[in-house]
Amino acid sequence: MKYLLDTDTCVFWLRGRDSIRERLSIVGLQEAGVSVITIAELRYGASSAVDRDRHHQSLDGLVSGLTILGISEEVARVFGSIKADLRSQGELIEDFDILIASTAIAYRLTLVTNNTKHFERISNLSLENWALK
Repeated sequence: MKYLLDTDTCVFWLRGRDSIRERLSIVGLQEAGVSVITIAELRYGASSAVDRDRHHQSLDGLVSGLTILGISEEVARVFGSIKADLRSQGELIEDFDILIASTAIAYRLTLVTNNTKHFERISNLSLENWALK
């Protein structure tokens, strides 16, 4: 596996964004995973939608082919370090985003996100934006 899909990238996929679907078909589902945090955020979004059942079914279709990565001790260690660094710089971001970034770093994956400016403040995090095309 090479890539960790951020929540926004998954939302683009669910909404049928061609650039995301094309890139994912090129790299293959076996090369992409998601954090359990991303799944939680997506499940919240689906549960908040007017047509909950349809949104949950679409989400089921996406995650059925992806590896879901949990929060390991290494992810927690990286999280603590990143959050302390960001706090000392006055650049804190939300804990869920730090956990997603920590997952990418701990598993040595490239985080695929449209929110690169948000994540650029985290050192040692490899980023790609598949939504640009």
